Amino acid sequence: MTITDRIDGDLLSSSAEKAALAWAKRGVRVLAVWGVDNGVCDCGNPDCGNAGKHPIGLAFPNGHKSATTSSPRIRRAFRRYPDANLAIVPPEGLVVLDVDGLTGAKTYRSLRLPKTAHVNTGRGAHYYFRYDGPLPDRLPCLDGIDIKTGNGYLVTSPSDHAGGKRYRWNRSGPRRIATLPKDFFAAPESASRTVNFSESTLRVGQGGRNSILTSFAGFLRYRGLAENALERVLQALNGEVCTPPLPDSEVAKIAESVGRYEVGSEDAFLSLADIEEEDVQYLAYPYLVRGAANLLDGHMGQGKSTFTAALAAAVTTGKPPPFLTEIEQGNVLFLSAEDDAARALKPRLVANGADVSRIRFQNQPFTLDDKGMFLLRQEVEAHRPALVVIDPVIAYMDSDIDGNSANDTMRFIVKLDYLAREFDTCILLVRHFRKAKTDTPMHRGVGSIALAARVRSALMLGTHPEDGDLRLVAHAKANYSMQGPSIVFELASTGERKPSKVVWHDLRPDLSEYDIVDKPEGQRGRPSTERDFAKDFLRQALSAGPIEKRKLERMAEPRGIALATLRRAESELGIVKFKGEKGRSMWRLPDNDDLPTGGNS
Repeated sequence: MTITDRIDGDLLSSSAEKAALAWAKRGVRVLAVWGVDNGVCDCGNPDCGNAGKHPIGLAFPNGHKSATTSSPRIRRAFRRYPDANLAIVPPEGLVVLDVDGLTGAKTYRSLRLPKTAHVNTGRGAHYYFRYDGPLPDRLPCLDGIDIKTGNGYLVTSPSDHAGGKRYRWNRSGPRRIATLPKDFFAAPESASRTVNFSESTLRVGQGGRNSILTSFAGFLRYRGLAENALERVLQALNGEVCTPPLPDSEVAKIAESVGRYEVGSEDAFLSLADIEEEDVQYLAYPYLVRGAANLLDGHMGQGKSTFTAALAAAVTTGKPPPFLTEIEQGNVLFLSAEDDAARALKPRLVANGADVSRIRFQNQPFTLDDKGMFLLRQEVEAHRPALVVIDPVIAYMDSDIDGNSANDTMRFIVKLDYLAREFDTCILLVRHFRKAKTDTPMHRGVGSIALAARVRSALMLGTHPEDGDLRLVAHAKANYSMQGPSIVFELASTGERKPSKVVWHDLRPDLSEYDIVDKPEGQRGRPSTERDFAKDFLRQALSAGPIEKRKLERMAEPRGIALATLRRAESELGIVKFKGEKGRSMWRLPDNDDLPTGGNS
């Protein structure tokens, strides 16, 4: 081992990159692991069970096995991920005792080891020791202490802990790395009892073995069982309660995975007295909240996309519309499942005065499953948009998500909300109204009401109740402020075959969301029959050009349009069908010469 006997120089640096380079110079392999922010792992998974402790896959695809001493790789990793935590792989000759909680501290004191350099962690300490000679095949089991060697890695200073504390070298203690006594690995293990599981009536067959062993392991780990003792207990359980038993290698994987979890519950609960109050920040007060998911509901074909384009234009220029005193200037990201970037999205934004150099868009189709959420997170991290528009949100739910399920929808929105909070951005989710009437306007959107329940601010857009040429945007929900007065605008023409632009009118504080959804059926700015609704959908969807039939069917589904209704609507409109690339069936609106004789267009 080339590491020196002392912890000094940049090993003590508050910069993870400098500390990593210092370790590498001493021959110690390092890797970047995800950091934490307010207790939430930067990996993007709000339910991450190993927050701030697992490797960043893009930089270190094979975990600790791809740890490195290469200075260029280290610099690249920590500059690409400036908030990353630092982890090291103990080299040969270095052993680290990971002492956890009061149980671990009591055990450590009983060992009467020499004083040595150590890092204070979130719940205990890491004690660094030199050890000359080969390590035993089986490490001793010590209550509350994990023994870290080159078979794994450990997070070190100056990393952030999920509990809010930081990993820091204890500067008041020794800087010297002491030598572990030769008889340490021959020391008696913590007292234990032999447990006979043969009397147990619990029997688990194929399909439930992994889950039951993981459940037992989680309970034992959180009750303080050391990582290196978990496998022994699980192997005993596996042999007695699992029929047939899992392979030993599978049990070892469960023990290794669960063994990384933090012990105890002190970090799960905090005193409110320790929390520093923060003011809620807005992109556009009081309508759009920063660091949160927001919602825009509305009838199809009433100008939701043009309204979001006008908002995006204001963000890119920093020029607020007349109903706002200010708006934060910044970048904008569009995830648009329905608008072609060249023929619809860009022309609409240009018509509304946007600085398109500040706008990015989703170029390839994907849903927001785990992979898609990771792609979105990378984009937001790289370009830091002030506003992210997801239009319509139902199109981005993974196929495994039931949009009408409150549980599925809540988990999906929570992930977006955490992303918004992490990067202090405003995420605006766009949703269509369903056809069915509801008692409450907020329940009118397609999908589960959990979506409206989870967002922090919600807007509703529809036809103005007193003037069919105007649009009304009502502030239907406000968690952090009073509801703002209703916004009024019109869709003004910019020329033949050109997209509309927004012209703002005076606010109407006397009108609300009930004025949008409670009007007579024929006056709601939407067709009065299912077939007319479908025809209106086709006119709008195909206005920018031909679209593949299968894509139109996918677009129609979240609007509640049955395929049979869609086919009858296309027949009445005289939709022109033709073969596109690779023989795909394409639909387009008819020219005047194409209209069917006597057809209802």
